[in-house]
Amino acid sequence: MIKILLGGSPCTHWSIAQKNNRETEASGQGWELFKNYLIAKEKFKPDFFLYENNKSAAAAIKNQISKDLGVDLMYINSALVSAQNRERFYAFNRGVIPPPEDREILLQDILESGIVDREKAYCLKHQAGNARDYLKKHHTQIAFEPITELSEIPHMRVREATKKGYTDIALGDCVDLTYENSKTRRGRSMKEKANCLMTSCNYYQYCGTIEKPIYRVENNMIVYGGKQYPVNIKDGCYIIRKLTPIECERLQTLPDDYTLGISDTQRYKCLGNGWTAEVIIHILRNTLKSIPRSEKLLVLSMYDGIATGRYCLEQLGFTDIEYHAYEIDKYAKQIELKNYPDIIQHGDAFEVRNSEWRIYE
Repeated sequence: MIKILLGGSPCTHWSIAQKNNRETEASGQGWELFKNYLIAKEKFKPDFFLYENNKSAAAAIKNQISKDLGVDLMYINSALVSAQNRERFYAFNRGVIPPPEDREILLQDILESGIVDREKAYCLKHQAGNARDYLKKHHTQIAFEPITELSEIPHMRVREATKKGYTDIALGDCVDLTYENSKTRRGRSMKEKANCLMTSCNYYQYCGTIEKPIYRVENNMIVYGGKQYPVNIKDGCYIIRKLTPIECERLQTLPDDYTLGISDTQRYKCLGNGWTAEVIIHILRNTLKSIPRSEKLLVLSMYDGIATGRYCLEQLGFTDIEYHAYEIDKYAKQIELKNYPDIIQHGDAFEVRNSEWRIYE
């Protein structure tokens, strides 16, 4: 029997994306979460362990993790095996391994429909993408759905760039709209065709349905919120959408519908907090290559997420797995048990600090 410890404590307190009270030393709540993993390692005494976290953690924290676990950290960008940039560090025993080969998977390759303006997605986070975050803040991810026939849309709406209100117009109608210049305070009027996207003027930014506004790209520029932003797609008319849950599963190199069964909002969150499966598979393939696939594995997974570790072990061909999971998010647990009903749930990771704690075979 081989004992395996897997885990990646929540990175919220360490991530560079944390604007307030980011922890930069080996202390605080983030460190206490890591210590649960360390305590489990000391008590469980695994033959193999694997720990993961965000590369953006401060150097002092990463250095202490390396020291406490007794191994060097390996840095891997998920871009090598997936369609997203996701830089993480990994700590594991059983030697040094080569990095994954670049599989040259592009973001376009994993879309269900539409196009994108970059080769790799921004790092998948716990929230779905939207145009504001993508264009203004350069994070999350969106896709562009080309619109070839505006006449397919039975009713259109024009939205004023200053967001003072809406004017509804029927397709093909003309409309006389008044725009008040905030500097000169003089009213201006214009007439435009409703099936023209009104980007020839500076006053209106898009038209389309209320739920799905249409944007025009001209000369690799798009107008959003009254400002222009560069986009590397051909000129034309587009609807902007967030990535689907299936596309996000593909970013994490998981099977389609792996997270099906909970709301889309929770699917995005669970996937954003999870592992890129093919990175974990690469590490396990190289470190567990001498272990017969019929050997029993006793696995303890700390902060298990959506049981990606279990998925990876099965992908490698292991058939006798007793899998114990510490996870408190109810939606993550629903995904775990939907895919692997035999997972043994244990709840809060802080339980490992109890003096009587142990995992029974």
